[in-house]
This record gives sequence, C-alpha cells and structure tokens, in this order.
Amino acid sequence: MAQSLTSRMSRLAISTRNIFTASASISKPNPSPILSSSLRTPLMHTNILRSLSTIPKQQQTRTIDITNNSPDFGATSTLPPLLHSQRDAENFAAFVHANKHHKVKPFILKRRRQHLKSYIGNEKNIRHSPWRMNLVCQFAHGLTVPEALKQLMFCQKVKAPLVAKVIRRTANLADIRDGFQPSQLEVAECFTTHGTHLKRLKIMGRGRSGKKLRRFSHIRLVLREIDFPTKILEA
Repeated sequence: MAQSLTSRMSRLAISTRNIFTASASISKPNPSPILSSSLRTPLMHTNILRSLSTIPKQQQTRTIDITNNSPDFGATSTLPPLLHSQRDAENFAAFVHANKHHKVKPFILKRRRQHLKSYIGNEKNIRHSPWRMNLVCQFAHGLTVPEALKQLMFCQKVKAPLVAKVIRRTANLADIRDGFQPSQLEVAECFTTHGTHLKRLKIMGRGRSGKKLRRFSHIRLVLREIDFPTKILEA
C-alpha cells in the first residue's frame, strides 16, 4: 500500500513538472522587473533622476491619448513622458518600491513644478475675520480638487461654501483654458489675507469709549496640475 502510494505521488509530481515546463515554453513571459539585476545598479537611479530633472526648452500643451494606448507613462499636459514603454514603467515602479528610503532632491521637484500649469482664483472683500477664514482654507490646502470639495462639504464653518465656490470657479477656468479635469488639479495655495477694515466706535463702561474694527478678508487660491511621477516618488 505504501509503495503504491509513493509511486502514485511520484507520477503526479512528474506530470505537474511537465505541465509547468510546457506552459513556460509556450508563454515565455518577461522576467519580473523586481528581480532584474538592473535595479541594483546605480545607472538606473541616475537615468530616472536625470529624466525627472530634464525640462524641455519649448513648452507646448500636449494632448495625452489614452484611447490608442500611446506610451505616455508619466506624462502631463505640459511635461514630456517620463517613460517610453510599458517595460520602462514596470521597471520604474519596481525601482520606486525598492528605494522607498531614498528621497528626491528638492531642486528636482522645484524645477518640475515651475513648468506645471497653474490657475489663480481669488475672492475679495469678504465680511469675515481673516483668522477664522484661514481655518476654512486649511481644509483644502494640499488636496486634490475633488477631495477638497468633499472636505468642505462636511465642514461646519459658515464660509466653507464660499471657499468651495472659489475652488469650483477656478477649476472651471482650468477646464476652459486647457481642458483639465478636477482630478488632474491640486490645491497648491489657499490662504487668507487682511482686507480694508472699517473703524467703528466701541462703547465701554464708566463712560469710556474705544475703537473696534469690522474686519474684511481676501482669499487667494492657486490650482496646479498634478505631476504624478513625483507624487509616486514622494509617496
């Protein structure tokens, strides 16, 4: 009984090995980019950083074609594609996964952000305190446009709908000018400054009087297109 069981298991192992050998010879997939030896060389690290820091001299608006599977890996409407094939994109993803502890140098990020398109929106002479208005603006700063609108929707502050209105108006401007969708934009700047305050009389006790200010504020908003390759590296 034990001998028959052993022979049956050996035949099963041989047949399984033959199946795996035949399937490997038919498909012949590309080797996994995570196990490739080129990731451990400093050459790939240098090439990726060089491609990140390289900015074209002539800036023209690009139209990203996603219907014909064009090789636009890591491209934005302003910056050229970072990678030119699917294999390069897989190697780039494996490189980022293997080098999470490395940080991109700040001058590379600054150089790329200077060439991204941005759109300015503002709202002036708001009858509200600048300090209180700035609390609302902090909800939207650093987020994408859909996420910022979602945060402001559940914010209990009085002027939260006004800040959301300014964000929608600026995102609509980006759509009209360059065809950007809200998911392609992020809130780069959102803060409040002092407006022209009105001086008023303040009545106090014991026959005294002073002055008080009716405060006004201005909102400044800057929406910028998202540079997805640098977001991946910063994650």
